[in-house]
Amino acid sequence: MIRYEPLAPPKPAPHEGRFATKVVTFYRNGDKHFKGVTLPVNQRNFRLWDTLLKYLGEKIHLPYGVRYVYSLAGEQITSVAELVDGRAYVCASGQFAKNVPYGRVQHADRPWLNRKPSGGVRGSDRELYQNEPSRRWHEAMDQISNEREPVPALANYVPHNPNVNSILAIESSYVGYAKPKMVLIISNTHRASRASILLNPRTTQSFEQVLRDMTPAIVMSSPPVKQLYTWRTEEPVLSFTQLFRDFKDHDKFIACGLEPLKRTINFSDSSTEADYADGRGRFKGSLSDGAVRERDGRYATMHKRKMNRRAKEKRNGMASSMEVYNADESNSPRSSLDDSPRLPPTKPRRAFGSSDGSDPPVDRRKPYRQAAQSHPRRQEEVPMEVVEPPGKGYNLRPRKHVVRHQEMEVDADDEQQDSRATDGPGPGARERGRKRGIGAPATVEIHGQLRHFLPPSVVDPRSTTRLGLALNKRLKLDWVYGYRGFDHRNNLFVLPSGELLYYVGAVGVLYDKDADRQRHYTGHNEDIQSMAVHPNGTHVATGQLAGQLPEPTPRDIAMCHSAHIRVWEVETLHTHAILGLEFFDAGIACLSFSNENNGEWLLAVEQGTDHTLSVWEWNNDSLLAKSKEYTLHDAASAQMAGTDAVVVGTFHPFDDSIIVTAGRQHLFFWSLVHRKIVRDKKSGNFDSQRPSYVTCLEFSHTGDVITGDSSGNITIWEKDNENVFRSRHCIQHAHERSVFALCMLEDGTLLSGGGLDRRLQAWDSLQGYSSANIERLFTESAGGIRAIVPLNPGSPDGRIILGTTHNHIMEGSLQTKFVYVLQSHCQELWAVAGHPNEQAFATAGYDKYVMLWQADSHKLLWKSEVEKPCVSCAFNSSASVLAVGTTVGRFTVLNAYDGMHITSVQAGSGQLNAVQYSPDGGLLVLGSHDHKIYLYTVLDDGQVYRKAGFLQGHANYVTQLDWSVDGSYLQSVSGNYDLRFWDVTQMRKEKAEAVRDVVWQTQTCALGYPVYGIWPAREKDVDVNSVDRSRTGSLLATGDSLGWLSLYRYPCTSTKAVSHDVKSHSAHVTAVRFLANDSYLVSAGGADAALMQWSIVGTGNQWAREGALS
Repeated sequence: MIRYEPLAPPKPAPHEGRFATKVVTFYRNGDKHFKGVTLPVNQRNFRLWDTLLKYLGEKIHLPYGVRYVYSLAGEQITSVAELVDGRAYVCASGQFAKNVPYGRVQHADRPWLNRKPSGGVRGSDRELYQNEPSRRWHEAMDQISNEREPVPALANYVPHNPNVNSILAIESSYVGYAKPKMVLIISNTHRASRASILLNPRTTQSFEQVLRDMTPAIVMSSPPVKQLYTWRTEEPVLSFTQLFRDFKDHDKFIACGLEPLKRTINFSDSSTEADYADGRGRFKGSLSDGAVRERDGRYATMHKRKMNRRAKEKRNGMASSMEVYNADESNSPRSSLDDSPRLPPTKPRRAFGSSDGSDPPVDRRKPYRQAAQSHPRRQEEVPMEVVEPPGKGYNLRPRKHVVRHQEMEVDADDEQQDSRATDGPGPGARERGRKRGIGAPATVEIHGQLRHFLPPSVVDPRSTTRLGLALNKRLKLDWVYGYRGFDHRNNLFVLPSGELLYYVGAVGVLYDKDADRQRHYTGHNEDIQSMAVHPNGTHVATGQLAGQLPEPTPRDIAMCHSAHIRVWEVETLHTHAILGLEFFDAGIACLSFSNENNGEWLLAVEQGTDHTLSVWEWNNDSLLAKSKEYTLHDAASAQMAGTDAVVVGTFHPFDDSIIVTAGRQHLFFWSLVHRKIVRDKKSGNFDSQRPSYVTCLEFSHTGDVITGDSSGNITIWEKDNENVFRSRHCIQHAHERSVFALCMLEDGTLLSGGGLDRRLQAWDSLQGYSSANIERLFTESAGGIRAIVPLNPGSPDGRIILGTTHNHIMEGSLQTKFVYVLQSHCQELWAVAGHPNEQAFATAGYDKYVMLWQADSHKLLWKSEVEKPCVSCAFNSSASVLAVGTTVGRFTVLNAYDGMHITSVQAGSGQLNAVQYSPDGGLLVLGSHDHKIYLYTVLDDGQVYRKAGFLQGHANYVTQLDWSVDGSYLQSVSGNYDLRFWDVTQMRKEKAEAVRDVVWQTQTCALGYPVYGIWPAREKDVDVNSVDRSRTGSLLATGDSLGWLSLYRYPCTSTKAVSHDVKSHSAHVTAVRFLANDSYLVSAGGADAALMQWSIVGTGNQWAREGALS
């Protein structure tokens, strides 16, 4: 009997079934360089699709996490079952990015690319590089010239041993072993003085110390040695590493002191060795020795031909006027620069006029300004190309080291491929430029050096037709953001009208918070440092700091910028009286109106070392009384007080004959008797050790004097039967540190505000100043309490106004919540960026805060904190993201709509002074303090950044950057005012002649042909910190290191350009930016952290017609 058994079911094949494992690869959306994440996936490990998405979000970082998975064809995957074994997929936060070769870059036939494209060169790979560029090098150069995007791997093809001036330099950490080296040091000023010196690379001294030790070995005109240059190529030597590695084949060096380098005539017409030679001193292309000799022979022939022509000219009586000019010792560069004629003095802007803007136009030209407030050049920075100004009666030939390449082109047209371009044409390029069809360059002297700028082939007709027209546009102050509380005190008041009164920079601000309207008193031309309100609230007194003026300065101009007091009307903003012209020395530390005689007297305490007290009858413009020297010298402390020794001075509210002053280690009481001010030495003596500072002062309803000091104590001083103020009660350690503000309310409650502890506390004066057990603690972002003012004096609501040390103003009470009335930055402010489309702008400061402001409503839209201090910022073209550069070389990208953090990238080692997106938003360029310009490829609408390379060639830090309209070129300015142009598509420096007709998307560079007219009218050594062209291209705004904001026509191509100038910032103007449709201009201050918004207004119909045409 045969038994039949059922056959067993077949076993499932591998990777089949419910829990089959599939090995798949996931890529990042839009990133062709992402190597992919290979992952085994099955339904046992990932039962839910969201579980897999969350896991992929931890492995693949996207701005908003992994939300979608697509196939390479763009089809969305929604479950694990749809995944196919061995396939590749794309993870995304949004839509699928098409036409991206996922995974192909990593699997391409490039076996030598075993690292990230943005990584540096490994030391073990250096043996692979040959002196002669390979075939792949030429292929890469052809590819980069045909494509817009830079090739990230281009650094792999750079020939061996690039030096610091190479444009396509690579960062290398390899430092080979160096042996001691014997070098010959040649004096720059006395070329016959030479010395052989043995340099040890393992010395413990710094490079600067070794340079100083070289000084006794040679004869110098301006010791000590500050800089070394190579003898053959005249390149600067910046470190030991460069000397022993990049210049290992050089044994002769030129030693320079404080003077510029004296250039020598070399056969090579290149400015740097890197332009024509590799690290071994051979011409690029690795020519053979015979080829090198043949090429050198051609150069020698050309040079000999030139010398023969000059000898023939000498025989004919046509000697070079340059030799005649240099033969005269009086025409040396030093004498020609030091003896340059100064500009004639001009009338200051209205010094004694109204500030309401209703006065007829007056002359607002800038007076003499002192160069000491600008940023002087460091002694280590030796000027590289100094060209002497031409002398009278000479038709000078150009300096050979400036226009040597142009002479070569004229002498040998068949050698044009070997000629090298310099940064700009020399002073003698005018005639040669005319022969070659090039317009004559514009020449202007900037910081003692002549700069030359080529005009475009077709000159803008506005630059010629408008030269004789007056500037019919002017700046009108529209809004002042914030309040100055970080370094000033006693500067916040509430007027009877309900307006808040305070000052920022040189502007007195009256703010109606209910109507959201500001009025401004602009009668001062220097920084306001003290303020007082008349008891009736009808007049305000403000004292200004003395301006720093050069010597000699005309007396009328010096008087307008001296320290003085202005008394002006609150209702009309008209100046009522000007007191103390040429009376005060440095400034006015304190101001106070008398109270008992209805405010007829005004007290002023001078800021100078004498601290003179003076009382004025301000209605009669006369001096009533004056004290003797108030030096605060005390035998017990043996300390002489400085200019900041007095922080508060006021009349007693119940007795005008009593004056109280306080400050560093003192509390003084004074008596005003018979037009004399005498100190009462019996009053104000501390029972115990005196505090370092008496920081604030207030009066009780009974006439007691209440003081707060730097130790956190509050002391009550009562007048006894002998009319002596003695210490009656002391609240020990009422605050952790300094008590910055005191305020007595109508109900007898004393409010005290601390600086460090940020606490607002209440004390009951009717109960012996016992604690009221009411306390408010403010956040660290709000800052300490600088000023306390009752909002409604006499009202029992208890509402107060607070000014903080972070430049904010807040409103509230001890029973209600405090809200912000005004906000601003509290440290130096250098970064301002206008929104591309809307009336908004972003700011970023040293306080690590980034803010977005609405210009029409003057409101803060959002505020975001970053890790490091900020110095630059820029929107991309779509205004979706905001890039912020910091002081540590790191840039942060924020969402422009809400300020949320997107990403942070470390670009370099130095601070990023300039940040700009390309017009199409595909590239981000950053100018760094380490002399480099970094470029990053922008992906996913500003969400992802990949390093594309960097440009190197500046001898100083990069300060300003501009893109061309097509995004192919860059122009940059460095700290030593060197303008350079760059071809981004080929990652190399470009000649000025090649970009003369390029249209620039923005004009933030302070150098160039369209803006050279801003320089002739400026004093020597005054820096132009910021420049911006209006969106319509008709106006140009500048801000300089002396606090002047200027408005010009654009293009500004006249040496006598007319400008409208205002000075409202107390320190240097760090940034100026036009907003959309050019209705507003925003300016930022440096030390005062002031942020001001200006309306651009015009007069007459002529300007309206011109604006419509332009």
